[in-house]
Amino acid sequence: MNIVYREAKIDDYEGIYYVSCYSWEETYRGFMPDDYLDDRINNFEERALKTKKYLEKLDFDGDLDKYLVCEVDGKIVGICQYSKSQNDSYADSGLLGALYVLKDYQKIGIGKELFRRASKGIRDMGYKTMYLECLTGNDAINFYLKYGGQIIENIDYKISDFSVKADIVYYDKIRDVIKKLS
Repeated sequence: MNIVYREAKIDDYEGIYYVSCYSWEETYRGFMPDDYLDDRINNFEERALKTKKYLEKLDFDGDLDKYLVCEVDGKIVGICQYSKSQNDSYADSGLLGALYVLKDYQKIGIGKELFRRASKGIRDMGYKTMYLECLTGNDAINFYLKYGGQIIENIDYKISDFSVKADIVYYDKIRDVIKKLS
């Protein structure tokens, strides 16, 4: 198995959307309305093109999100997105906005390595703290807590035309997270 981690390129848009789409299907069925998850799959091409347009924007504005991908044998199986904070309550923190690994590739260290690289990226952006939003009830919360995160708030998280509950997981020292992940 050949595993490669790298920054995303515009041409990765279909792979990035595929991982996002199908990891949501695998993880969030029962947490979100079925019609919303079905729409993500049924309108794959249209939604993937939106991902491409977003990646094209990133190419011109370094202050926007950063994307990492993990390829196994040439196929994108994991993605990670991070950025400056999107929440005024955590304006001085970096945001781990997404970390998804397809189910067949979980539990082999891909998520951990993407998390480590994103944590370093957030630190390199000048942040000492970071946070993420994890849907309440998602088993991934145990992964995030394992590396020193603390649940500090439960919020209504707006998605499309509905909301779900999400836990804010906060890390007060990125350097400690990186050490635990190394």
